[in-house]
Amino acid sequence: MIIGIDGNEANNDHRVGIGQYAYQLLRHIHQQDSQNKYSIYLKTAPLPDLPPASSHWHYRVFGPHKLWTRLALPLHLFIGPKPDLFISLGHYTPLFSPSPVICAIMDLGFLHYPEQFTPKDLYQLKNWTKNSIKHSTHIITISEFTKKEIADIYHIPLDKISVIYPGVELPAAIDTENPFPHHPYFLSLGTLKPSKNIPFLIQAFAQFHQTHRRYKLVITGKKGWLYDEIFATVSQLNLQDDIVFMDYITESFKWSLLKHAQALIIPSLYEGFGIPAIEAMAVGTPVLSSNAASLPEVIDRAGILFDPTNLTDLLTAMTSIIKPGIYQKYSRLGPQRSATFSWDKAALNFIKLLKAL
Repeated sequence: MIIGIDGNEANNDHRVGIGQYAYQLLRHIHQQDSQNKYSIYLKTAPLPDLPPASSHWHYRVFGPHKLWTRLALPLHLFIGPKPDLFISLGHYTPLFSPSPVICAIMDLGFLHYPEQFTPKDLYQLKNWTKNSIKHSTHIITISEFTKKEIADIYHIPLDKISVIYPGVELPAAIDTENPFPHHPYFLSLGTLKPSKNIPFLIQAFAQFHQTHRRYKLVITGKKGWLYDEIFATVSQLNLQDDIVFMDYITESFKWSLLKHAQALIIPSLYEGFGIPAIEAMAVGTPVLSSNAASLPEVIDRAGILFDPTNLTDLLTAMTSIIKPGIYQKYSRLGPQRSATFSWDKAALNFIKLLKAL
């Protein structure tokens, strides 16, 4: 079978969220499936760390870039070699396709928090996602939570939706040197945008810091949108010396930060999955997580859950996790839980799905 895949989400220097999902899935499919032939469709030449071309793995690079999914891709599918099945590792499928299509939907946060998007982005997310779901033979998603949302909102039969969980892959080595040797710290990872609920986290940390002055809060992630409130909250609470902001960080430094943190805190109001949670658990760092959306499904009993609208709830979790006995409990449970998620398993489930269609 010839499988066409829109690989643009993976062909990105700064992979977060859906980009990381697409990249790891491509890597592990390439390693595990030599039966099918794959054509990876891209706007630009493949980055060096994408799987190498081979007899069963080809890249098709073409433009124009503008409206690529709506115009260039469908035209290429019609006039070029036709795959038996076409897969978009993202919300947007080609407007027209001569082949059956599968789309991957990470989450439906844009429907719950429309005010967090520009009118242009919201229009595209709502309409293009709806069109993708409507015209797809099958849908891939990353949690049972999102599967149920897709089924309920778009009236899609559950047997038309498959959950392929993300995985976690530890690096060969993690820097043993603590990035903040003189200050224990809590860590937040993710794009700075409203759904991440960062002002709430800062307010909780301000209360915690009143009685635990040695601790810092490290917030990493590129600026997304509507992030001014985050920095305004830091200024209002006079925490400029106690909260460290880092923009996009390298993979190796991310693992070092995770390894040495007191805990990873995920205060999100909405997540389709939450890959940083299983990464932190994999290195034995406890996770304090919001009890919203898919996060309880991912973390199960291996972390401490809190109400992302209740400051006292998060403050209690932060105060608990600095106690050696509680820290050790979740440091032990984390690796056991994260071991249930792997990219090899994700790729095998993907290949199994192809055979079933």
